[in-house]
Amino acid sequence: MKNIFQLPWQVPFGEISFKVDPLSLLFLICIFILVACSGIYAAGYLQPYKGKKPLGAHIFFYCLLVLALVVIVTANNVILFLGAWETMSIAVYFLIIFDDEQASVRRAGFLYLAMAHCGTFLLFIMFFLLSHAAGSMNFDLISRVNLSPVLAGTVFILALFGFGVKAGFLPVHIWLPHAHPAAPAHVSALLSGVAIKIGIYGICRVLWMVGVFPDWCGYMLLMTGVVSGIMGVLYALGQHELKQLLAYHSIENIGIIALGLGVGLLGRSYALPLLATIGFAGGLLHVLNHSIFKGLLFLGAGSVIQKTHTGQLDQLGGLAKSMPITSALFLVGALAICGLPLFNGFISEFIIFFGLFQGLLTLPLAGMVACVLGILFLALMGALALACFTKVYGTVFLGKLRKELVLSIRREASPLMIAPMLVLAGLCIWIGFVPKYAVNLVILAGEYLSHVAASSINFSGILVSLSMVNNGFFIFLVLVLFLIFLRRHLLKKTPVLVISRLETWSCGFSQVTSRFQYTSSSFAHSILDFVKNILFLRRHGGRVKGDFPLPTQMHSLVRDAAEDFVFRPLFSRLAILSKKIDDGRIRYTQIYLMYIFLFLIFLLVWKMR
Repeated sequence: MKNIFQLPWQVPFGEISFKVDPLSLLFLICIFILVACSGIYAAGYLQPYKGKKPLGAHIFFYCLLVLALVVIVTANNVILFLGAWETMSIAVYFLIIFDDEQASVRRAGFLYLAMAHCGTFLLFIMFFLLSHAAGSMNFDLISRVNLSPVLAGTVFILALFGFGVKAGFLPVHIWLPHAHPAAPAHVSALLSGVAIKIGIYGICRVLWMVGVFPDWCGYMLLMTGVVSGIMGVLYALGQHELKQLLAYHSIENIGIIALGLGVGLLGRSYALPLLATIGFAGGLLHVLNHSIFKGLLFLGAGSVIQKTHTGQLDQLGGLAKSMPITSALFLVGALAICGLPLFNGFISEFIIFFGLFQGLLTLPLAGMVACVLGILFLALMGALALACFTKVYGTVFLGKLRKELVLSIRREASPLMIAPMLVLAGLCIWIGFVPKYAVNLVILAGEYLSHVAASSINFSGILVSLSMVNNGFFIFLVLVLFLIFLRRHLLKKTPVLVISRLETWSCGFSQVTSRFQYTSSSFAHSILDFVKNILFLRRHGGRVKGDFPLPTQMHSLVRDAAEDFVFRPLFSRLAILSKKIDDGRIRYTQIYLMYIFLFLIFLLVWKMR
């Protein structure tokens, strides 16, 4: 399937050329789902800001972002693509700084803009190399050129880092944990659900355009996925702010996507079409699934923060009783992101696992080692994600309300905020129970990326395996529900005086309060202690000592190594250099005009040679 719309455009090297193919179709579906749900949610979320904020400007940049996203995934020309890419970056910046009266929000917006433009600089170089080699800026014409291994490897590195900034790969991820807590909830959902996926789209588009990459590119993409996934979930475990924790989980899931794409690229490099298609299909299905369940989680987090006026995990608790619908929907998103069966996250991770095991059977020794590492670390990511969301759900929704929340929690979120969350939760369950349609869609896109003929490979084995696993867990779930029903039925026949109800974990106290509850630090203490040197974990304060301990406080902090030890020192030195340049610059406008005039004369002489 390839539909092209083209018009002449009086811009040097440019043309209005749009194309819809299986790859762009998948990303368009992600965009329209999240844009619709986030837009409806925003109508309820922004109610308290009416008359206090210029909502018209916010809506304008929201629509501008949607337009830019659609143009990016359908553009068939370098100039059109880069113009839409820059428009997206500017629109996202203004959406992030919605609460611009806060200094932290302004800093988050500036950090995003700086990192985005660094990535765009690399993309300019990459597209220049591709266009120069092809003699055209049309994507279709670029895809017909055979690049040398050196040039193909250079293009891959530039694409990985240039698009990786937007996607959130380690170590160029540093804007994500700052931008998500700063932005409104519906913007965070759109950022995580769609905007960072555009970085993945860019990588996929380059993989499609450049037919042959050196073998090491597949290994590098696979290992980038492993490192981003593991470090993302470990950093998430150490966070104490809800949206910041979800931001680090976006890095983890981007790593899972890259892992699948790496398997696909290895399959294509070694001329294994089945492996290539499975790897690409698994990664692209996780793009769709992550956009759904992460959008759901960010919208749920926004409802919690709007009602409680805080995102700090240790100040939350007991919200399942006062916000039961939000609690249930957030639980669906949490189960999906953990990759548990009967939810959509499991389907894409299962296909990636399938591809990794397929790689064990078909790849050479180096590929086998890479696949073994991928299998081990993908399983570890799932286990750590389960631990992390046990911490999140237990801290935020279970237990008792904190004293400071009792007065602020009066009712559930508005219907306009609940409705889109219901849609996203329904999609999580529907894809989990009936994966056939989503799998067929991504297999089509996987075949397109693999450069193999459509339907030339039989994938019925994957669907049969998925069906068997899903049916087994469905039977298990039915059995558990039957036992719960049976227990309740038997207890109804038991005399009331025989049954005594006590507080959970009362430990001999007559009344349990919220002070007895686990904090976010205590939930993750044992895991973080095991990897404290990797995460540069620091604890401040003492532990409780003695039979009659004095009041004490303890705070833990996980340091982001890339931010604290690489980018902050780099930015500080650049700031010092900029100050020196600013102090030494010529402050007369006439001098600058003279420079421009001399440069124009130089260009005229150059053209007249």
